[in-house]
Amino acid sequence: MESIVKTKKFRDPIYGYIEIEESVVRDIIDTAAFQRLRNIRQTSYGPLYPSALHNRFVHSLGVYHLGCLAFRALSRSLQANEGKETLLGDLCKLCQNKLDGYREVFQLACLLHDVGHSPFSHTGEAFYETSVSAALMTEEQREEYRRRMDEAPSEEEKRKCKLEFQEKYSIYKHLAHLTGDSTFADREKMSNAAPHELMSCIVALEAFGQNARYFKSDEDRSFFARCITGAQYLDDFKDSDTEEMEQAQLDEIQVQMFQNCVIQLLHSSVIDVDRLDYIIRDASVMGYQSVSIDYERLLNGLELVVTDSFQFTVGFHKNAISVIENAVYAHDNEKKWVQTHPAILYDGFLVHKSIQFIQERMNADYPHTLTTLFSYDSLTDEGSLFKADEKPEMRIRYLCDADLIYLMKNQYRNEYSEEYFSRNTRRRPIWKSEAEFRYLFDEGEQAKVRDALKKIIGEDNSMELTEDILADIEEEIQELQKFPRAVEKHRKKKEYVEKLFKVCDKYAVKEGGIVMLSSSFFNSNFAKKTMGELPVLFSGSEKKKSLKDVTPTLFRNPADKGKFYYLFYDPGPERKRIDVHQFAQDLLEAFRD
Repeated sequence: MESIVKTKKFRDPIYGYIEIEESVVRDIIDTAAFQRLRNIRQTSYGPLYPSALHNRFVHSLGVYHLGCLAFRALSRSLQANEGKETLLGDLCKLCQNKLDGYREVFQLACLLHDVGHSPFSHTGEAFYETSVSAALMTEEQREEYRRRMDEAPSEEEKRKCKLEFQEKYSIYKHLAHLTGDSTFADREKMSNAAPHELMSCIVALEAFGQNARYFKSDEDRSFFARCITGAQYLDDFKDSDTEEMEQAQLDEIQVQMFQNCVIQLLHSSVIDVDRLDYIIRDASVMGYQSVSIDYERLLNGLELVVTDSFQFTVGFHKNAISVIENAVYAHDNEKKWVQTHPAILYDGFLVHKSIQFIQERMNADYPHTLTTLFSYDSLTDEGSLFKADEKPEMRIRYLCDADLIYLMKNQYRNEYSEEYFSRNTRRRPIWKSEAEFRYLFDEGEQAKVRDALKKIIGEDNSMELTEDILADIEEEIQELQKFPRAVEKHRKKKEYVEKLFKVCDKYAVKEGGIVMLSSSFFNSNFAKKTMGELPVLFSGSEKKKSLKDVTPTLFRNPADKGKFYYLFYDPGPERKRIDVHQFAQDLLEAFRD
């Protein structure tokens, strides 16, 4: 007789009740590491949608729920081939005794995929890339570092010692250490993994990785991290590689291909349970009227699809096509009209600049500290300890949105945080959407304006244009005299800044400075090659078709390339508005000269 697994139910407004094993709730969900997610907002949509107050905690439960449904469907698709003398039949035999293990690790990855997420949605996670930690050092090594810093004869020696210490750590090295998998130490191979995904793996494995109930080996820990980061096995595999392989090697490759299919359920460029939950949940919480998504029909339609004589991947049954389209439409709507709205982009700019200011000040105030504010240490129970001879020590534990708000408001006030808290002092965008930009300029004019603005901002995502910038550019020109091409580039930049300033002078909006923010032009997910190639199966046939073959009209529009730019101006105390149509014409004339 099978033992009954006790579960705990969480009431969810989207899915009804989410059931999770009591042991998982006790060992993981109830810990402070996971409970921290109650204090991390899911989105940065507050400036537009005040009701968007949901958090990463409830999102994680939702992804876990959808992950359970998705794995069940994938397992069913595999086991439907049991006993067949086919590729999938052989795979079923190879994986039969491994499925429970894969399921447990995958579901855990779904639950913990955001456990290391930074405060303020995705705005803060860039700081994880440059985080510093002593996590990979022994206590003796830490003490040796402190001694060298204390005994350093000069500030230059202290700086060298600190740089040496910082170079010993990276989130990539940390994750490779925890998994025993060198793949994670290779930044190039991990280029598609977001910093918060890497940090989530680190926090999860540091907290739970040695619990034999959940992880039995480095192989389990590596698979867990691959599910979260999307780092697939066999990333450079070719079908021809199998020609001179023994059966044991072929079997191992087949098993890893199945693991890749599992990874895609949580981390895919097309549709995965992470994206599916936030599409549904964000729209519901915001009150945003989007299309309805029958997630149960979609996930029940998951299929293993053979793509050639040796390979297979995740696809969908034809019954799910309408839901796939709805999911893409909903994601497109959120990406086009919410995520890239200028109010949200500018809000993120202010937060980013505030964090940058805080970290720089904290590094100066606490020069001997072994960590940075945004780091693994700050997400733990022990926390990051900031010490200095002249100041009281400060400890940051389980870093969350409220900690940053406190620092922005009290300890490290700055011009960006003041503008963040006082909405009546914020800069305004000159044009308020990509659609308005396209309305103001015809196709040829758009190219001219975009080209000029790109010469100013370059490859940066943001830039503040104040009076000082012209002197700064001139100084750079003088320093680059040996490099004529670089000099010419900077001269062009200066020329276009002067032209922009000339237009701004006419509208008296230059005094408070101009902020430029860039965003990619909207491209539908239907424009993705991977979306078009998504396999679809029809009943009664093993013939594979791609989504673009059965719904071709969705894939006819080519993707727009390049960047789109917003200009924000200071409207002053009177909150004056400028004539955007006349400004656009004046800007176009200036850039034509």
